[in-house]
Amino acid sequence: MDHDGAVDTVLVLGDQLNRNIGALAEVGPGEARVLMVESEAMIAARPFHRQRLHFILASMRRFSAELEKAGYEVDYRRAEDFAAGLAGHRKAHQPDRVIGTEPNSRAMRSRFEDLDVQMRASNQFLCSPTDFAT
Repeated sequence: MDHDGAVDTVLVLGDQLNRNIGALAEVGPGEARVLMVESEAMIAARPFHRQRLHFILASMRRFSAELEKAGYEVDYRRAEDFAAGLAGHRKAHQPDRVIGTEPNSRAMRSRFEDLDVQMRASNQFLCSPTDFAT
């Protein structure tokens, strides 16, 4: 929470299921709401092997439950697409900011920019995509 009592949202993607990376590492329980979006469009558009898709979705749901058990407020949304999930969250919770760990793909980094999601550097790898590009 910031000094005015408003709650920020930390957006967690399906390949960022770790409390020790990026934006999620910066907050503890009660300091921000966590948003996870299960996008029907992403599921339909990608040629995932059925077992891999099941693994990703099960991992997201399990991580959401782990966060809730640890005291985080989690908004786990199933939506038509990522933008709809984020819009639904913003309408329901009206966060001052939505902050996410820098996505691994260029396409998703562009989506973050288009959807006004502030990015924190990713520490999932040796260096962030931005550092690597530099």
